Amino acid sequence: MRILARYLLDVTVEVDGAEHLLRAKEVPCVLVANHQSLLDTVWLAWVLPRNAVVVANKFISRIPVLGWFMRLGGNLFVKQGDRQSIKALFEDSLRYLEFERTSIVMFPEGKRNPSETGALLEFKKGAFYLAYCTHAPIIPVAVQCTYPLYSWADCRFRRGCVIRIRVLAPISTESLTEEDIPALIADTRNDIQKACISLSLAEARTKLF
Repeated sequence: MRILARYLLDVTVEVDGAEHLLRAKEVPCVLVANHQSLLDTVWLAWVLPRNAVVVANKFISRIPVLGWFMRLGGNLFVKQGDRQSIKALFEDSLRYLEFERTSIVMFPEGKRNPSETGALLEFKKGAFYLAYCTHAPIIPVAVQCTYPLYSWADCRFRRGCVIRIRVLAPISTESLTEEDIPALIADTRNDIQKACISLSLAEARTKLF
């Protein structure tokens, strides 16, 4: 994926807070990130632990190049709205976390959100319920708003642009109860939203100077 970003897309990714990923080397974690485009998995390749898989919409598996890379990486695919597919995803995710000691990357917004302002959609419960069931730590990941970096005239990201990612401190779920999940979802969404705003401001200051 890094090769795809660097040489085919000519995009550089900068990561802040990479030290928080050390937790994922110790135990399997659930990483949750905001979701803007099909290429999110490409940017996140700079962040992901080597023993991590991404949950993505099933149609992505059929996209040339990107889908090929993702299938080769053993990533998980789900058909949105299909109960059997969602059930199978949950069972596969449990197996990865509990038996294969593999971290899972999920996008709790549930769908792509190419917001011009970087405002997040409401988060869905799935990733957090999975972490609750397995006591896996949650690692929030924020990707800056990429809308201004996209050239709509050329239908591609601007050559040489820099995409900034911030990894936030892991959240323990050891003592989490099911009643705690709604507050955890709200707090995690708020933390990612604040980080996204901070990253976008950093991008704006870079342009000024």
